[in-house]
Amino acid sequence: MGSNRALPFGYKMEFGRIVIFPEEAGWVTYLFDQYLLGASYKGLSDEMNGYCVRYDGERTWNKNMVARILQDCRYTDDGGFPRIIDPAVFQSAEEKRRKKATAPEKTEVQKILRRKCGCRITAHMEHEVLYLLNRLAAHPERISTPNPPKSPPPRLKALKSELEELISQLPVDEERAWAVMQEVAAAMYEAMDPREYETQRMRRVFQKEEPRSELDAKLIDANISAVMVDSNGNVKIRLKNDQTIERGEKSE
Repeated sequence: MGSNRALPFGYKMEFGRIVIFPEEAGWVTYLFDQYLLGASYKGLSDEMNGYCVRYDGERTWNKNMVARILQDCRYTDDGGFPRIIDPAVFQSAEEKRRKKATAPEKTEVQKILRRKCGCRITAHMEHEVLYLLNRLAAHPERISTPNPPKSPPPRLKALKSELEELISQLPVDEERAWAVMQEVAAAMYEAMDPREYETQRMRRVFQKEEPRSELDAKLIDANISAVMVDSNGNVKIRLKNDQTIERGEKSE
């Protein structure tokens, strides 16, 4: 055959008539069967290349070639082409393709969960994330910074001691005391664990939250850094302060 097919894959011209090309027709049947069993266009094109089947001359397969075959009604004895595919099989493939084409668009919540998880989003996952967030709304005191620093840095301790000494001496050296207070504030800011900031922020958020019946995209995006699902289907969430929340904790 030439570089551009004059006939659909599975047919050839013989003595001026369009006839079935058995070597290709078997693959047409295979493509329809596998597609109805759940294979994708891309998966089928990879298979065809793996079997070293050629679509036309030396051209390798791509998903558009597979789609073209699965949507070509001539395989059902249409337009003078001999039948390769039963009309009922072709109709089943059409219905499957139509359902996939009209699949509902992902919601904003599902898009954000996909970014946070990196895996397929299920109704079970959405239900579990909603449950865990509602538990935090009911008990915002559960939000805590994992392993926070136990003691302030030496510089901060020294500045606080100096400030206490300045205030205890009368008359107070107001200019120096004011300067030290500013240094204390700056040192406290520098020493602040960013996770502790997130802990305090999220506590304020969830203190105002009421249990929800549906997930809120903004609440997830602002407070959850990751959603994790183990091999048993258990769902955990990691908050922005690195705290992991899951079912079955003692505080529940």
